[in-house]
Amino acid sequence: MSELENKLIIGAKIKFGKNYCKDRPHRIAGSIITLIEGEFEYENGLYTETKFAPSIWDENAHEFDSIYHMFGNDLEEFSDCEIINHTGKDER
Repeated sequence: MSELENKLIIGAKIKFGKNYCKDRPHRIAGSIITLIEGEFEYENGLYTETKFAPSIWDENAHEFDSIYHMFGNDLEEFSDCEIINHTGKDER
């Protein structure tokens, strides 16, 4: 588990950056989301199983967007987003 993955936990607040939102018109730069526990279906090659991960609810799609859907399987698309901790300081 990466250091970033250890910080992207349920309850974490994330501020979307301009570069991240540039190619994602459904995301607004500067907006802040709070991660909740979400479930999604994962195809493992033999069957579909339900997985749980820190997520946000996508009202338009009526399903969860996990951190892996938003930022890539290795979180490589986290880009210029910031984790806002409870003290108000920014983290990466």
